[in-house]
Order: sequence, then structure tokens, then C-alpha cells
Amino acid sequence: MTNETTYLENLLNNRKVVRSYQKASFDKNSLEDIAKYAVKIPTAGFSRGIEILNTFDTKKIKTVSQIFNEDSFKKDNQSPWISNSLGLFFLLVNEDEYHKRYSSSDKKNAVNSKEWDIPYWYVDAGAALMNCLLLIEEQGFATGFMGLHSIDRKKIHDLFKIPHDYQIVGMVTAGVENDNIVNSKKQNIKKKLTHNEFFSK
Repeated sequence: MTNETTYLENLLNNRKVVRSYQKASFDKNSLEDIAKYAVKIPTAGFSRGIEILNTFDTKKIKTVSQIFNEDSFKKDNQSPWISNSLGLFFLLVNEDEYHKRYSSSDKKNAVNSKEWDIPYWYVDAGAALMNCLLLIEEQGFATGFMGLHSIDRKKIHDLFKIPHDYQIVGMVTAGVENDNIVNSKKQNIKKKLTHNEFFSK
């Protein structure tokens, strides 16, 4: 055994959310398989209710940036973020797939999916999200994440023809970090986040 960090440990240790991209050209082949691998996750009961929609179309990306009101959160001369993205990845939840799976005969002794105190579709979506972030960063690009809590979800559904019984958990961006932007909001808060054997402060 050595004390050297593994490739995955190093990737996790150095990853960060980036919300300032510069314009760049790239080979789409480096990102077009991200979604395919990101959804290779364990899902509750093998429900497979997590899907990802990606786009590399510059016109659609520009439209998304407008739907997300990008101009309203560009401050301190920061470069555009969403509109300069090379690709966007929308995490989709099909809740019905979970209820369908847990109404199967082999799940009759399981807790009804409609009674879960923690909906497993969100747990599974989180796993796909982390896969997506790491896979993009493995290709050498920066990543960011944005929820849809303050935008018109219907416009995104309509733009990409996403069925309205699907829920969009959020959007992952992929781009090239703008190194000229200094992130003055970066915080280095020391807080204990792991516990060994017993919870301790």
C-alpha cells in the first residue's frame, strides 16, 4: 500500500463549481458520451427513472441563458457563464417509473414508493449529477450546476420537447474556465463533515 492518492481521489479533491466561462471551441466527441455514462447508477428497485438530456447547439444554449436571465446575475464584469457553455446537461426525473416498479408483484412487501419519507428518485438523481460533474471534469472542462427554482420551467420543457410529467432537477454546464476572473466570494470554511464511529463536533 502507498499513500499516494488515487486518480478519483485527486479528481474529487480538486473539483470545484465554476460559473465563469470563456468562449472556446472544442471537439464535441469529448462530451457527447457524458450522459450515457452519467446515468450508469444504481436506482431504487432498478426503476431507471433518471434520464439526461444534453445539448451542444449554440443557439439553444443561448436561448437557455436568456431563459435563466443570465444578464441579471452577471456582476462585477464577470464573463457570461451559461451562454459560453460548450454543453448543457439537464437531469430529468421520471417519478412514474418508480411507482410503476414498486407496484410490481415482487415489490409487494416493500414500502410503497408513494410513502417514502425520502424519495429515492432524488437520491438517484444526485448520483447521476455527481457522475456527470466528474466525467466532464475528467475531460478537462470546468463544470457548474444550476437549479430551476427561479426560472420558467415550461420554457425549458418546450424548448427541448421534454414531457411535462418529467421533472427537471437541474442543469449541469460544461465549459472552459475564465482564468481572468477572480472569485472574491470563495470561502474556506473549516467545518467537520466526517465522523468516525460516533458523531462529534
